[in-house]
Amino acid sequence: MRRMKRDRILAIGIALLLAVQLLTPLACAAGTTLKLTAPDKLPDVGQTFTVTAELTGNTGLAAVQLSLGYDDSVVECTGIENGALVAGMLAASNPYATRGGVGAILAAATTTAVKTDGSLAVFTFRVKAAGDAKLTLADALLSDIDGKALSLSYSLPALIAQGSTGSGSTGEKPGTDDKKSDDDKKSEDDKTAEDDKKSEEEQPADTTQEEAKSGSFRDVTSAHWAFASVERAAELGLVTGYSDGTFRPDAAVTRAQFVLMLWRMCGKPAAAKAASFADASADWYQDALSWAVENGYVNGLSDTRFGPDAPITRQQAMAILFRLNGGQSGTELTLTGIYEQTFADSTTIASWAKDATWWAVYHELVSGVGGSRIAPEANASRAQIAAILLRYADKFMTMEEAA
Repeated sequence: MRRMKRDRILAIGIALLLAVQLLTPLACAAGTTLKLTAPDKLPDVGQTFTVTAELTGNTGLAAVQLSLGYDDSVVECTGIENGALVAGMLAASNPYATRGGVGAILAAATTTAVKTDGSLAVFTFRVKAAGDAKLTLADALLSDIDGKALSLSYSLPALIAQGSTGSGSTGEKPGTDDKKSDDDKKSEDDKTAEDDKKSEEEQPADTTQEEAKSGSFRDVTSAHWAFASVERAAELGLVTGYSDGTFRPDAAVTRAQFVLMLWRMCGKPAAAKAASFADASADWYQDALSWAVENGYVNGLSDTRFGPDAPITRQQAMAILFRLNGGQSGTELTLTGIYEQTFADSTTIASWAKDATWWAVYHELVSGVGGSRIAPEANASRAQIAAILLRYADKFMTMEEAA
């Protein structure tokens, strides 16, 4: 009950941050100053620089959202480091948020106000090309424990401009993201098959020093981003390959296959009665399906159809894992606002999958594809699911349970 109350307060704090509009951003209250520090000019192409945000005259900070807009053809934000003032807060950040324009966003909230002065965040940028980076303080939303906006004065370096309203705009008027060009739509919705195969887990393996090595499957070598995950998942018995010695990492996982992997991860528990779907009669997944249905982890496409051969989407997989974990939303919901700004396609998440999706993002089971998309309706690949299940097992289960 105490945790639920804390989470509710944090949720209100984040919601207020994302709703408050600082219509007069330069209106000053005595002493409270947001100071940004940056170089006098952009360094050479290829070099990095930092922008530090500090708060002085702090009268009691409980929630903050900072956003720096920038031209991503000239610079890129490579990271955001939490400062001392938000170190103990519930925080989320994204160096490349694209809703309403490109920006680097930090949001944080706490149930106990911080009254000391210090650093809020350090934004690191890399120069990609010569030109005007158009660095802008687009958002500066700070509030006290009651959700009341702090009145601020600003100290900005020459390199950073004051946003036109200070209300969350990153150089475009609110709502302009609803009118996308054909190219914008293609970049978000019509990704190539190769892009859809790539997931948040896909950190390229370092093969510069040695030749890629084969593992348990001939089509997943050490050069593949999911090599370690697939090898470990196979070792634990969560996944198996095909008779031709392949794993087919980019193939879509079917609903029956996902249920089987989940059942193996949970130790192959027995069900009291068999599931009864007219289209799901194969022996190889019957025990797994019966267990999953009996415990309410999966539902059919209808009362009589399960759709065992249909590919499972990313949001369906997250919803099932969410139910497996108890279906309890808490701390992660306090960050819903920042997550919705972070992922360009957040509006495509089905209503029934929203809580599960933000839960999965919060617990780092997933974090997006193609830069800033959550791709909820994309089919989940075998490599992606292997990595996600291992992350779930490591976070929520003991090794014995996951074996």
